[in-house]
Amino acid sequence: MTQKETPPINWENIINGFLQRLEIPSKEDIDMINSRLDRIEKLIDRKISDPASTDPSKRSEVASDVVLEVMSGKPNGIDFKTIKAETGYNDKKLRNIIFRLDRTGKIKRIQRGIYKKL
Repeated sequence: MTQKETPPINWENIINGFLQRLEIPSKEDIDMINSRLDRIEKLIDRKISDPASTDPSKRSEVASDVVLEVMSGKPNGIDFKTIKAETGYNDKKLRNIIFRLDRTGKIKRIQRGIYKKL
């Protein structure tokens, strides 16, 4: 009778099998994660190095300051639609901002939907 020949033991396959079973990352996995982290860091650096946008809704200022800035050039008051168009804020956010500014005394309601900076 002939004996079955067993294939030679491949230590690399055995170690890779253990690593997979124990969920230990391989060198290739770590290299892939590092390359992804490098891409993320580059995106963050690019985002930080961009100059401030001229769009008021994308500035890093406080939202109420943006609304006050829009109102500052209108001595007769400004309506809600114009504020919304210039800031780009949605209705709910803008109504909350206007409510807070009115409550703190920074703006005055002239008539329904028209506001003036004090």
